[in-house]
Amino acid sequence: MEKTVEGLLENILATTIRLEQVVSVKDSEPDEWLALLEERENLISQLQKFKVDSESLSSTQKQQMEQIYEINQRLIPLIDVRKQGVQQQLNNVQRSKLAMNSYNEAGPNGYGAFFDRKK
Repeated sequence: MEKTVEGLLENILATTIRLEQVVSVKDSEPDEWLALLEERENLISQLQKFKVDSESLSSTQKQQMEQIYEINQRLIPLIDVRKQGVQQQLNNVQRSKLAMNSYNEAGPNGYGAFFDRKK
């Protein structure tokens, strides 16, 4: 099926809008984002095959490109905030593991009381 520049731009815009909606949901799964980003990347690569430049675009197509750009500018900070949140959670898990490992190496313990191994 042969795609047109207009059809591809419409699909890219629709996918970008869906991506914004998914990212805006507080507890959305990053896997959903990746699927939409991959779909969008595929559409963009198809569009690049047409070797489109700004002079060959209609005013409607230029508006679509501007909308895509504006949404991208809103998406980047949202994704960065979520990425920082995930990084913070990973850091907390790592600290917990380190703490547990250091306590486990200290010897047997019972309900928070440490037993002295030296006798």
